Amino acid sequence: MKTVKLLLVAASLAAFAVACGDSAGPDPAVTARPTATVTQAPSAPASTSDEFATARADYSQFCIRCHKADGTGGPTELDGGKTLKVPSLREHGLKDPDAQLAEQIRDGGDGMPSFEKRLDEKRINDLVRFIRKEFHGRDAGAGAPAAPAR
Repeated sequence: MKTVKLLLVAASLAAFAVACGDSAGPDPAVTARPTATVTQAPSAPASTSDEFATARADYSQFCIRCHKADGTGGPTELDGGKTLKVPSLREHGLKDPDAQLAEQIRDGGDGMPSFEKRLDEKRINDLVRFIRKEFHGRDAGAGAPAAPAR
């Protein structure tokens, strides 16, 4: 992709140099300019990795079945035919501290299973930050622990 952009810039500058040149022949300064400009062109910014990639994957694996992709929750049929009314992550926990959300994920309760044996503290804290950003529209603080390690 970067090579294609550089080639397009070089071709555009070469066409410009030819169009602006006089009939006496190419001006050495003009013909040198495309090469200098191409080497001086700022490189594309390095792509940043998704800081929530692991939390997004954990949400897809452990949470999406009950809380849905958009976090709205609602009635969910569990194995065995029982139906559970799952709260919306868009509203539930808005006023709760991060530590309380982390505790709910870790310990479960109110029909929610415990994830203590499936997710370590870092992944639980990252999941809290993900929920805050994706469903609550705010940041829980980059790198701030949601709960003390147990």
